[in-house]
Amino acid sequence: MNLSSVFSEIKEFLSIPDENYDLEQTINLYFKTEPDENKLEILGDILGFINKFSMFNDNIPFMSSLYDCINNALELTLDSIYDFEELLIKNAIMHFIQEYINYVKIDQKEQVLNLLAESLEKLELQPLVTNLCLLLKPMYHDQNNLNKLNYHKEVEVSYDLANNNEIQLKTEIDKWFKSQELNLDHQEKLKVNLRYEFDKLISKYNIIKDSEKYNKLLLEVEEMLTMQLTVLSLMNHIQDDSIEPIPIK
Repeated sequence: MNLSSVFSEIKEFLSIPDENYDLEQTINLYFKTEPDENKLEILGDILGFINKFSMFNDNIPFMSSLYDCINNALELTLDSIYDFEELLIKNAIMHFIQEYINYVKIDQKEQVLNLLAESLEKLELQPLVTNLCLLLKPMYHDQNNLNKLNYHKEVEVSYDLANNNEIQLKTEIDKWFKSQELNLDHQEKLKVNLRYEFDKLISKYNIIKDSEKYNKLLLEVEEMLTMQLTVLSLMNHIQDDSIEPIPIK
């Protein structure tokens, strides 16, 4: 198996259009000093990872989101290429859980987190992925939600101040989260750093400090951090051995 054939296999599985498929460029950018056998190791991890979602590969929006997970994981610093598989899996599960939490009504968040906590404590990876995908599937058939997800992607590409500056600010905060080493042992430091980053951004979006909008957005970005840390805490419960899957309702 060579690099070219694996790149093609991943592209075909995910149904990514030619103009949007830049995995080879991304691999060469972040692993340019690595020999081909190490790049094959990374690609093998990606291939094994996406195959866990094979029963959902006819859902193009879901596959597109899965591809985003891969690219996001490739941007993160690795101590060893052999850490990539675990990093990819945990980041993807965290990504999808957060997407679902954002999708459901606020008053359902605790219920969803409790259900996920129970599943994460008892399931091995494959049944966990299957159950999570079944939970997410309606979300990726909801056209209003897909429009919202596409809008967020457009905001990431181009920050137009004529658009909703609240969404833009939270999108930048979300990108900031991805650049941080989230650690449950340093929660207070993360909160302080988040407040500092938030205060840097408010002038860019013409938000007055201590105004009603400022306080509202601050609470929302603090909740974003809480969600990140909650999901991280849940991820620590993933077990290696499986018992019977808990059905997602």
